[in-house]
Parts: sequence; structure tokens; C-alpha cells
Amino acid sequence: MLDTPATVLLPGPRAELLGGDPGRVRRSLCLYTRSANPSGMGAHMLDLVRGLVDRMDVTVLCRAGDRAGWLLEEASACGARTVALPGPHDPAYPEVVSGFLSSHPVDVFHCHAGWGWEDPHGLRLARASGVPAVIITHHMSFLIHRRRTAERLVRNTSYAHWRIAVSRGLRDTYTARGVSAEHFVTVPNGIGPRRQPPGRAAARAALQLRPDDPVVLSTGRLTAVKGQRYLVEAAALLGPDHPGLQVVILGEGELRRELEDLVAERGLTGSVHLPGHRPDARMLLDAADVFALPSRAEGMPLTLIEAMEARVPVVATRVTGSDEVVAHGETGLLVPPGDAEELAAALAALLDDGRRRAQFAEAGHRRYLEEFTVESMVARTQAVYDAALAPRSAGR
Repeated sequence: MLDTPATVLLPGPRAELLGGDPGRVRRSLCLYTRSANPSGMGAHMLDLVRGLVDRMDVTVLCRAGDRAGWLLEEASACGARTVALPGPHDPAYPEVVSGFLSSHPVDVFHCHAGWGWEDPHGLRLARASGVPAVIITHHMSFLIHRRRTAERLVRNTSYAHWRIAVSRGLRDTYTARGVSAEHFVTVPNGIGPRRQPPGRAAARAALQLRPDDPVVLSTGRLTAVKGQRYLVEAAALLGPDHPGLQVVILGEGELRRELEDLVAERGLTGSVHLPGHRPDARMLLDAADVFALPSRAEGMPLTLIEAMEARVPVVATRVTGSDEVVAHGETGLLVPPGDAEELAAALAALLDDGRRRAQFAEAGHRRYLEEFTVESMVARTQAVYDAALAPRSAGR
């Protein structure tokens, strides 16, 4: 984790003095992603907006459209300036980014990137515009295996002055590929507490579940990397010994049809449910006895942290990020990815032991408070901004 450096708050050409106090300045921040579907990454960015908008002039640059436009709308509602980007292959794309940075010089340009196509364009344009601190947060592990592609990614993302990884394991996947460990820190994801959770009865009613049935809940995009097919297979294995078991998989994605076919093939139509995307997914955690995340890869999943905040015991796969959120045997259980039998066994161990579920639920909530609050994430991120700007203020 990042050791928070002393805050550096010296005036510069892009910083506005607060109240005439030469020791305090209001800096400007641009949060940027070119992702067409920012999902959890977008939620992370929005938390930064909420946490920093009273301290910095915040702008969000991201794609418009059905899957990304919500970030622009919610950031604007929080008081941030917003700029809608065209598609990255649109000839106007670099002009929009450069034009904004020219007309609105910023102190910090913070790029958020997932998967292996970390955006070199925004980083390069920010450096060319003379932004003092260009930063990239990696939200997913380095998953590119082709040597030339990997080398190009490392070279392109070298435009950043500093790097942030959302988990230690994720950071290791980049340094193992030759990314310098200098100016590369870990800032774990954090979330805020839920407000007015509905409680078990109301959450179950919203999902049309019976009050006393055992319920396993999972949330995430319906994609191969999230591993929901293994949860469906686990439900088939659990069925004979767990009558009434209900498995709810919240989310939308390209694997919906495949999962629906698998549910029908295994005879689980009445017990495995795919309600689609629900904006109230965090509130619906109250319906669950156990939360499951069967991913094949992660960075540091917000959904596990959300479950722990909601005092729901978790079963997850032992992959990057998840293995840092879940303390195996204390706050939840970890199983190998891609193994439906091990997943079923872990779920059965918790479904059959109410006392253990309660112990994991309380221990998980304590771990959330100690490690994964939004206040901690925002403070650690701002400390990176300060460290990245320190050489400039020292006259280097």
C-alpha cells in the first residue's frame, strides 16, 4: 500500500489560490477513460469525483452512449465538468482531448484503464499538452501474451509519470512484464457505505424470492472472464442436497444466451435466475445468504468489497485481487478458478453452517472498515497526485 507522503500545496500556473492563503491551492484534475463500458472502473472514478470535487476542479472525460453515458451524467450531478468523447477511432478524438487540455490546462491527468488495451492516446496527448502530472490506474491484470503487443503496451503507457495498481498482485503482473517499479504504487479499491439498505424481506420481495429459501447471489457482467457458467454448474451439483436453493446472477452481457441455454440444459430454470442489470444491485445484497464471485481473472473486485460491507459472507476464486480482499477461512472462502466442484463444496460449507456464515459476515465487515473504505482510497489517490507534483514544486 502507499505510504501517504506529506501534502505538497504550492501555487502554480494551473492552481487557484484559496482565500488568498499562499499555503493552500485548488488544483485541477481530469479523470479520463476511453472505455465504452466502464462499469466498476466507472464507479471507482465516480467515487473519486465525489471525494475530490470539493477540493479540486474536477473534469471527467469519457465516451458517451448507453453503457458509458451514465458516468458523465452522475459526475455532472456531483459538480464535475464533463466532456463527452467520440469513439477512439473517430478522427476528431485527439482534437477533442487536446482541445480541452489546451483551453482548460490541468494539474493532473488521471487515466483509468482496464484489460490490455490501456489507452496510449490520452496519456500521450496529456504529456504533449504539458500536464505536470500524468497518471494511469490499472484496473485489470496484464493479460497480453503476445510479445510484440505486450512490448507496445508497456512502451505506450510509459507516457505516465506515475502508475497506480488497484491490488498488489495486479502490480506484480506489470512489473513481471518489464514495467518499472519506480513511481508505481498500490491503492486498493474502496467503497462508501450503503444508505438505507432495504433489509432481507424487502430485497427478496424485489427479486421475487421466498422468505426462507437459501439464496446465493452473484453480480457482474455476463462475460467469460466472470466465470458465471461455473456457478450454474455448481448450482446443479448443489441441487440434490439443497432443495429450494435459489441462485441469482445479476448483470448483463454477451454470454446471456449461453447461460440461459446452460440453465435450461441442467434443468435449473426454477432455481437459477438471470434478472439482468439492476441499478439497485448493492441493495439487493440483503437478499443473499452467500455472495459468490467465480471469476477467472480480476483486478480488485468491488463486488466482493460491497458484499463484505453488507455483511454477506463470500465465496470467490483465488485470482488476482480477490485473494487480497478475502481472508480465506476468516472472512470467506477461496477456491480455484474454473472448478465447479470446489465452488459447490465451498458454497455448501457456508449454506449448511449458519454460525460460520455469521462469523464470516462480521469479520468481512470489519475488514472492509479497516482496508477498503472510499475515504482511504481517495486519500491515497490524492497522495499520489501530491507526490507526482512534488518535483515540479521543488523546481525540478
